[in-house]
Amino acid sequence: MYRHQEEAIRKAAAGESFVVTSGTGSGKSLCYFLPIVDSLIRNPRTEERVAALVVYPMNALVNSQCQALETLKQRYERRTGQPFPVTFARYTGETKEEAREAMRRNPPKILLTNYVMAELLLVRPEDQRFLDWIGGGLRFLVFDELHTYRGRQGADVAMLVRRLKERCAAPRLVHIGTSATMIARQGATSLERRQTVAEFASRFFGHSFSPDQVIEETLAPFTEGRAPSVEELQAALSEPLPQEAAAFRRHPIVRYVEHEMGIEAEADGRLRRRAPRALSEVAQSLAKTVGAEVESCAERLREVLVRGAALSDEGRHRMLAFKLHQFISQGRTLYATLESREQREFSSEGQLQASEGKFYFPVKFCRQCGQDYYHVLRMGNRFEPHPIDAELEQEEQCAGYLMLAPTDGDWSPDQLPEEWYDANGKLRATWRDRVPQPVWVRPDGACSHEPKEGACKMWWQPEPFSLCLSCGEFYTAREREFAKLASLSSEGRSSATTMLATALLRHAKRTQAAQSKLLTFTDNRQDASFQAGHFNDFVHVMLLRTALYSALRNEKALTFDRIADAVVKASGLRIADIAKNAQLDPNSQAARETWKVFTELTEYRLYEDLRRGWRVVHPNLEQAGLLRVEYCGLDELSQSEKFAALHPALNQMTTEERKALVKAILNQFRRKLAIQVRVLDETVQKQLRRRAEQYLNEFWGLDPDFDELRQASRFVRLGQARVGRDAEGFSLGERSLIGRFLRARLGISGAAYWQFLDEFS
Repeated sequence: MYRHQEEAIRKAAAGESFVVTSGTGSGKSLCYFLPIVDSLIRNPRTEERVAALVVYPMNALVNSQCQALETLKQRYERRTGQPFPVTFARYTGETKEEAREAMRRNPPKILLTNYVMAELLLVRPEDQRFLDWIGGGLRFLVFDELHTYRGRQGADVAMLVRRLKERCAAPRLVHIGTSATMIARQGATSLERRQTVAEFASRFFGHSFSPDQVIEETLAPFTEGRAPSVEELQAALSEPLPQEAAAFRRHPIVRYVEHEMGIEAEADGRLRRRAPRALSEVAQSLAKTVGAEVESCAERLREVLVRGAALSDEGRHRMLAFKLHQFISQGRTLYATLESREQREFSSEGQLQASEGKFYFPVKFCRQCGQDYYHVLRMGNRFEPHPIDAELEQEEQCAGYLMLAPTDGDWSPDQLPEEWYDANGKLRATWRDRVPQPVWVRPDGACSHEPKEGACKMWWQPEPFSLCLSCGEFYTAREREFAKLASLSSEGRSSATTMLATALLRHAKRTQAAQSKLLTFTDNRQDASFQAGHFNDFVHVMLLRTALYSALRNEKALTFDRIADAVVKASGLRIADIAKNAQLDPNSQAARETWKVFTELTEYRLYEDLRRGWRVVHPNLEQAGLLRVEYCGLDELSQSEKFAALHPALNQMTTEERKALVKAILNQFRRKLAIQVRVLDETVQKQLRRRAEQYLNEFWGLDPDFDELRQASRFVRLGQARVGRDAEGFSLGERSLIGRFLRARLGISGAAYWQFLDEFS
């Protein structure tokens, strides 16, 4: 037993309440489970009621501790051949109704739950029999992780404690709390820490606690010998580290690491854990002490930590079981003043006031081209900075975006997308209120519809963001603002978490420095669910891209009819990885059908991954410059005299210029999935969905609750559809992206444009 465990058991045996505050992994659960089991064995009379209620802040801890008790039970029964003398069970929202009914018929002596379910145990008629004073009442009330009960939630749970005690407390109820992170203040003495914890526990439990009832951990040095002298450190800095555990304990650098990073002495001589320190800070301190280079000291410290993590103490524990904490901070929002590009000021500090008469406004960027937009609130004839991640407070406020008017080639309403107009050339009702309007804005946010001295011309459009005035990309109301505009303050936190997780797992497996296991905590179950889905999606995408990259490295070039087979082959997946039946015979007909379905689905996912703008923070291989898409016959077409004769401008271009022009058009088609290919056909996709459900497992198959397959889109000449039916697709009109591109390059419009388009197609 550790000393804090022994103290806790003695207090519980004497009927005293207590709080244990010791480090993570120091065996706090034994501080209450052992005395509870001991009490129930010595005095088993509790009628059909719960004698010990153990409350955790989250289900993960309930499940973990229940599993620990189950392991204890199995070891006891295997060792003695007798049934475990104490019954226990968990009761959470995850507990099945059959298990609940069994527990109601025969309540366990120890019940593990969370504070929400503890509340329900008091109010549900069918569950009230768990807790009652009949049969002696509740003997032990345990709350784990006391530090989580702060503020309003802490007050709610404290009132729950009082209701529990009123309902079922035994005359000598033992109150027990545990926590690893309850401190008074940095640098507080042992008495001050215990006094603060005792005051908190008294308020929480409604029971008087004294400092003597707060049990802290007692630390002993791992190394042998006192803190090393300067001479010892200088001599040991270049010596090789010992391989034997005994010599490692005595090494001066190892002693220095423990005293500078692990423990420190208090005024009364007791040892306590040091506050975490940056490795770079300790390296600088060591370098200053011994007169050496900082980098060499940092490397020596890393070597000691790694060696200590590899050596074991008599085969039981790592000699230096250190923890590494890494803090990843997100970027800050970029702010700029409402001035010309040459004059405006920038800031990332978050303040709104710039110099006199000027304000900072948050800036966002088009995800397609990078054009910057001010995020603003419009109130009459004034613009104000839009608060970050905040809702509108007043009805008269209108959120939207401002873009500085280009100094060369200003935007005009003639560049509105063709799709915004109906067959008669009138703006559709959907888009009528989204047309950008010119305004002249001063640095203080005042605006007018006419030019004013000291004001810059800008283009205003209300939320939702509908049209990028630089690249021409437009959106419907269904897309989220996050998918259209990027901010430096909210980019890729989930991606960062996933990248760090995969890196840790990969390096743990490669170096064998730690087990390749990872436990991630989030604030709530919604975030946990989102992060798990993000991780799975990341695995899908990265494996697909890695396999594509590997296939291309082997083949150098792949045509559309061969690429899916090559990618599946390069993926390294086995039939057990993808099949709904993991035990499928690899040589069976069912296995061949499974591979066929998986290959077709892989082909679809390859096209989908190359669709522009669909993964807002994960650029695909083409965008990252690792993949080049070419078109069969493009070289011959670019050299064709017949093609050059379509227009005088084409005849004056070089072959490479003509090739670049046609490739730009084809790229636009492809990135919008306007591709005539089998896996993008609606009928084929319906069949593919049914076959995937039949043969593929949940991870590599399709989501049954979400239709993720996207059919091929089209580029159409508006007004050429059948009577009474609108044409669905992207426009090829003169105002479309392709139309403006061709008009700019060839200098054509009107009937000449349509004639060229017909001949070109």
